[in-house]
Amino acid sequence: MSRTLALFGITGRTGQALASRAADSGWIIRGLMRLGAEFPVRTTGITIVNGELTEYARVAETVAGSDVVCVLFGPRPPYLDPFCAAGTSAIVRAMRESGCGRIIALTGAMVGTATNRSAPFSRLARMYAGRQPVSAADRIEQERVVGESGLDWTIIKPPRLTNGPARGRVQSGPSLSVGLLSRISRQDLAGFILQEIESPRYSCRRVFVKG
Repeated sequence: MSRTLALFGITGRTGQALASRAADSGWIIRGLMRLGAEFPVRTTGITIVNGELTEYARVAETVAGSDVVCVLFGPRPPYLDPFCAAGTSAIVRAMRESGCGRIIALTGAMVGTATNRSAPFSRLARMYAGRQPVSAADRIEQERVVGESGLDWTIIKPPRLTNGPARGRVQSGPSLSVGLLSRISRQDLAGFILQEIESPRYSCRRVFVKG
């Protein structure tokens, strides 16, 4: 029995890692790719839908027939055009219309307020919110959209991402402590996301992760 994963943010490094891992595990991948972007990962088992998040028809095409949706996109410098909340709202709408009930969204450990962050990390989060208030507010609203979607959701909140190899040692939990030295490789993060896709442990919860 085939399983289909709709992937938004497929051209990012985490998206590429997840697409490759999921395809190797037998998933059919359908990813939305904005015009002008490139997708260097092999395409066996992966279908690209060309379009923008602002084109609802393309969003709905990407979601249609999917078992799970992953939202991995994030803000881009110079952070003047917030799109995460609006794009996620369109995805949630398409999921409701198509009957897909499971969504996994990637945000970040600095998003919103949390008591499990070290004091220096909390200061860094406040600095981020102060310097990039529009982007920070957009991410908070994105989490609200997912959390109030009525879907079976999981929000994954990693600290600093690295391009190192997979080590297979990922810590996770809603109250996991994160600090300035906390980090996780994109390969390990992709492995954790795939695990959460295939064997959900954090249904309707926010979960912090680190390597």
